[in-house]
Amino acid sequence: MSPWRTWPRCGAAVGCTERAFTPYPSCLHHLSPDELEHMLEGLQPGADIDLRGATVPGPLFSALLKAVTGPDKRPHLGRSRFDGAVLPDRASLTGVCFEGDCSFDGARFAGGVSFYDVRFLGHVSFRGARFTGNASFHGARFQRHSTFDEAVFASDALFGETVWLADASFARAVFVGAAAFDRARFGRDAVFQAARFGGALSFRRVRVARHARLERARFRQDLWMGPLAVHGRLSLSNAIAHRGLRVDAVARRVDADHAVVHGPAEFRLRHAELDLEDACFDAGVTVRSLSHPFQCLAEDDGIDHAPVRVVSVRGMDAPRLGLADVDLSRCKFAGLEHPEGLRIAGECTFASLRHRRRSEAVLAEELSGSYDGLPVLYRYLALAAADVDDGLNRDFRYRSLEVRRRADPRAVRRWLLHASWLICGHGLRTGRLLTCLTVLALLLCWSAAYAAHP
Repeated sequence: MSPWRTWPRCGAAVGCTERAFTPYPSCLHHLSPDELEHMLEGLQPGADIDLRGATVPGPLFSALLKAVTGPDKRPHLGRSRFDGAVLPDRASLTGVCFEGDCSFDGARFAGGVSFYDVRFLGHVSFRGARFTGNASFHGARFQRHSTFDEAVFASDALFGETVWLADASFARAVFVGAAAFDRARFGRDAVFQAARFGGALSFRRVRVARHARLERARFRQDLWMGPLAVHGRLSLSNAIAHRGLRVDAVARRVDADHAVVHGPAEFRLRHAELDLEDACFDAGVTVRSLSHPFQCLAEDDGIDHAPVRVVSVRGMDAPRLGLADVDLSRCKFAGLEHPEGLRIAGECTFASLRHRRRSEAVLAEELSGSYDGLPVLYRYLALAAADVDDGLNRDFRYRSLEVRRRADPRAVRRWLLHASWLICGHGLRTGRLLTCLTVLALLLCWSAAYAAHP
């Protein structure tokens, strides 16, 4: 049972279940005009207010805000408690300054509500709140920690140009309508773990000072995040997007492992490490490293200005995987479900193995001593690089045969591959073939000379 339900009930009318406000035995609806006037006269700017469990009529709500309005034309409230309260339709808290901590846990907003340009100077909690109509926090400013955990937004939720100077949490929140966070600023973490987005999500020109966490989030509409700047980690681990995904971001790391995307997916990143391990993209995915900054989005000077590094596609299930201008020197490819769908474009870099006077492109698994599945991967990588880089194509073909020479379980096949490697470098090392032909010619000449003059 919610705590406000245990408070004294109104005794002014038979059957009234509203909370009684001491020192009066009545609820807000049944206060006499004199009692109401006396209560309002006791308020002043910065006063504490406690409306837990109350159903607040619209005129009384406006009168309360008017009573605490200061010389700056802003209503000022101290410690404010609206837990379990029912606030009126079209409630307007525009410009209110909450000087102390405030809580709206379990509160219900009967219709639209506006927190436009509100200042929250203390901790804020909307845990389990219900917003029946549109909820606008446009231009609001949160000075300390704020939570909207398990809140339900039955219509549109507007957080454009909102500023959080500390952590903001929307864990397990439900957004039935559209959710807009355009040009929002998060001073620390932006947490949307297990949130549900039934409508469109707009997350453009957003800056997050630390981590943006969307693990296990669910998106019913197209998900286009960005451009956004995340100083730490952008996590979409175990997220599900039903109509496609596009991420335009500059970040230190982007995690999309175990994510499921129904529809086309694209990552357009700058300076990030990307993890796609065990992700599922039923219409394919493209990863592209951008060389130019996003317009109208300042980048943090602390971020390493390096190409995008894909660290793992192990176990990923996608009919097509396009990689353009990315660093694959540490990428784990083993277990990729559809290697035939690999596509390489631009300048992609791989790990290298020094061999005499030249370096050969290799996969990170081979350097670590793991050969499982590598011949097939090398073969498809060679096909993917055929139209882009002849050197890569040649290196991958050579490495495919080299791995088979070392790890093939059939002894006869290994000896044949050894002979092929020794004689002609698997047909890909012309210098070795010329050397062998020269030695063979010399031996034939010596044999002929020896036969003629023993």
